[in-house]
Amino acid sequence: MTRPIHQRWLIAVAFIAFFGCAHAGNTPATVPFVGCPAIGGADPVSSAAPEGPPKALPSQAAEAARIAFYQAVDGPGVFAPRGWHCQTWRGSHGAFIIVTATAPPEIIPRESVQGPGVIAIESNGGTGGRFEVAEVSARLFPQVMADFIARVKAEGFPSPDFSKIKPYPDDRYTYLTPKRLKFTTLAHHEGIGTGIFVPSGDPVRGVVSLSPADDRDTNLLEFDLRLPSSDDRLAQALIDLELQCLRGSWPSC
Repeated sequence: MTRPIHQRWLIAVAFIAFFGCAHAGNTPATVPFVGCPAIGGADPVSSAAPEGPPKALPSQAAEAARIAFYQAVDGPGVFAPRGWHCQTWRGSHGAFIIVTATAPPEIIPRESVQGPGVIAIESNGGTGGRFEVAEVSARLFPQVMADFIARVKAEGFPSPDFSKIKPYPDDRYTYLTPKRLKFTTLAHHEGIGTGIFVPSGDPVRGVVSLSPADDRDTNLLEFDLRLPSSDDRLAQALIDLELQCLRGSWPSC
């Protein structure tokens, strides 16, 4: 039996509306780009905060309305809470970025972030950053990076006894690949997530990843995040975005 024309028209409209909405829902969202000033490096022009277009998320992301993308002219970029402040430091070892609710200090900090924040540290395995790469690798990736660690040790420069470096006993690790893991450093504990962060009443979560380059030029990226427990959904969204970036490019989006 043939449907009346008006019924077929209503069905067609519903079909178009449904699939139009579904298609729109699959369109990746964009978030604001926030340029960060940089300290260090040979080019003073590149120290100014850059401008950039909105950043496309690698996929649909929960909490997108609360997220922005922060980056200097060079160095790692990170997704972090919208409306925060950022600063990047660069040198021959690599670069790192700090994003916090209040403006970060203008000097290179060490154990200085006591509250919430997002930090990304990129260590260059082909320059002075190789000692950091070797130390973190000895702690987290001793087997896959054994040749790299041995080569750094053989240079004869003062360095820790890599054979005695072990994972922090209270940290929680989930290995995603032989060269990538997620971690949690518990509240009030020292761990892989403390250093620039000081221990506090909230845990530090994040990702540690080695670049896919060959052993000699392997770089290290560490992504640390600390938010209040009330912002757990936002924290998980930021970690998921960082992992998606690492799967698609290096060092990040």
